[in-house]
Amino acid sequence: MNTTCPICGNSNNCCNGIDKSKGICWCTQETFPQEIFDLVSDEDLRKKCICQECLHQFPNK
Repeated sequence: MNTTCPICGNSNNCCNGIDKSKGICWCTQETFPQEIFDLVSDEDLRKKCICQECLHQFPNK
């Protein structure tokens, strides 16, 4: 899994694809509105995690 956010390009800080020994990732406890995935290219969809900053700045959140 890629470590960059597909929306802004910054680090997504997701440990699910890197090191599960770190525990539960922040993203598993968040709700992602379906519309945010429209900002992700088909190429990156389900391959790159959206970062927490982009999620919290999303208008429908």
